[in-house]
Amino acid sequence: MYLWLNCVSREKSLHCVMMMTPGTGADRSDRRRAARFRIAIPVELEGGTGTTRDVSLSGVYFETDQSFAPGEEISLALLLERVSPGRPVRLECEGRIVRVSRFDSQIGVAVAFSSYRFGSSGRSIGSA
Repeated sequence: MYLWLNCVSREKSLHCVMMMTPGTGADRSDRRRAARFRIAIPVELEGGTGTTRDVSLSGVYFETDQSFAPGEEISLALLLERVSPGRPVRLECEGRIVRVSRFDSQIGVAVAFSSYRFGSSGRSIGSA
């Protein structure tokens, strides 16, 4: 499956629609709560950055050089650069780390979302 995010600016607000299209190689044995989509999106973390490997409506898997532990609460922002060229739209997310895997110099982090919202404030995670 492929994920398309179609956003239109209307009267000082941003309207986004997430669309799914069939892809090849779908694994029907995957029993996750939501379909996952392989997409590389910049991730902003408190004290660092990362890049998503896959995203769903219920969570994200991203790679970073920061250390995390399963069970930790986490705040992160997905920077949706293609929605508004020159000024990325931020999807600000809260969640719990459910898995951490280490390989080479990178750390893979799986997060189950507890909440998320769109924002474009430009402020960094962890700032007031």
